[in-house]
Amino acid sequence: MKNILVVDDEESLRWVLKKGLEKKGYTVHTAENGKDALSSLSKNEYLMAFLDIFLPDGNGLQILDSIKKQRRDITVVIMTAQGTMKNAIEAMQKGAYDYITKPFDMEEIYLLIDKVENLKKLERKVHTLEEEIKTKYDTDEIVGRSQKMQKVFKTIGKAASSDLPVLITGESGTGKELVARALHKASKRSAGPFVAVNCAAIPKELLESELFGYEKGAFTGASESRGGKFEIADGGTLFLDEIGDMDVSLQAKLLRVIQEMEFYRIGGRTQVKVDARIIAATNQQMETAIEEKRFREDLYHRLNVITIPMPPLRERREDIPVLSDYFLRRFGKDLGSEVRHITEDAMDILKNYEWKGNVRELENVIKRAIVMSGGDSILPEQLPITEHAKSSSVSIHDMIRTRVQNIVDKGNLYNEVIGEIERELLLAILKRTEWNQVKAAEILGINRNTLSRKIKELGIKGKDMDTD
Repeated sequence: MKNILVVDDEESLRWVLKKGLEKKGYTVHTAENGKDALSSLSKNEYLMAFLDIFLPDGNGLQILDSIKKQRRDITVVIMTAQGTMKNAIEAMQKGAYDYITKPFDMEEIYLLIDKVENLKKLERKVHTLEEEIKTKYDTDEIVGRSQKMQKVFKTIGKAASSDLPVLITGESGTGKELVARALHKASKRSAGPFVAVNCAAIPKELLESELFGYEKGAFTGASESRGGKFEIADGGTLFLDEIGDMDVSLQAKLLRVIQEMEFYRIGGRTQVKVDARIIAATNQQMETAIEEKRFREDLYHRLNVITIPMPPLRERREDIPVLSDYFLRRFGKDLGSEVRHITEDAMDILKNYEWKGNVRELENVIKRAIVMSGGDSILPEQLPITEHAKSSSVSIHDMIRTRVQNIVDKGNLYNEVIGEIERELLLAILKRTEWNQVKAAEILGINRNTLSRKIKELGIKGKDMDTD
């Protein structure tokens, strides 16, 4: 925001300030009285305003009250030819940022504006940090004890110490933004802002202005200049989520910015230099996107300096109890619930579910179960996934009941039923271990060769895993 308002009844002073500030790239609006000043403030955003203490339609300090009521965040500097203590004290009490006495040197004005711009920049960083605290993001919230998650934690620790770009890959809901925030908080940039942009959520025609900002008049509706996310992230981290959805035409500009760390706002003629670390994330297969010309290969290699692949929840099922307990404690307290436990049967359902939505889906399931629970424990019937997850055990029960109802005097019922139950048991364990026969044999407590033989005897094939 480069707009400045000058309010003074002396035409010569307005002219001097306007010309002097325009040389520095500012857009200057002028007003000769309080009424015009308030009108300008209602139509435009300003970095700051210079306000004379004596105006034709009233005292500048009274108008300062009206300005602060209309625009509480605007920085106002009082100007006067009478630098009395009374005026100075009253101006500061009413919310003026500073007080200058005429005549003044333009260098004094330039230094004052620099101070205000630095202050605004600091305020934005503080606001960003406050928002991070409010959302309660913390490295500890990346929950996991599995080997795959321990590998993620180690990579975060190593990558945080550098400014190299990082590409986080993985399915939706695996926690890619949490990893990006953890990287930022563990880095030397942790005191700077963390700015997240979802490239898939913003229309492609708006994403460029969102990232790089624009100057007043750059396009229809650009009534004022505005900085983009790159400028806001200066000194910190810019997280480009779902980078694979970015339009190819914009990818070329992004590549140049990452290489040079300087760019032009839309409609701008002055280069803007920034210092921000780039972290990107995608749920797409980038190699396929490159082959299909949907993503630039040179940008991919620029972003993919350090890669952190996030495993889907089905590949780290040992983390499901830990995650479930974490969500239970976190949301149980927030929702004022007495629920403190998840029964063993309910946990078995959670551990054997497919979790196509990953950790985010598990989080929502636990939230719903907390609300639906009437006691201190979550039961199987309170899980929205109960019937789907229990399908195999229900089918076994129904099968036995059907066989008993249709029993004949003689037959091979025992061997038939045991054989079918055994098949369902082996399928369930193989499914849980992702068809790892060594792990499955350990869980079943049988020899690996015995398991292999039974798989052949019972006609179990890999495709059964997908249809069961």
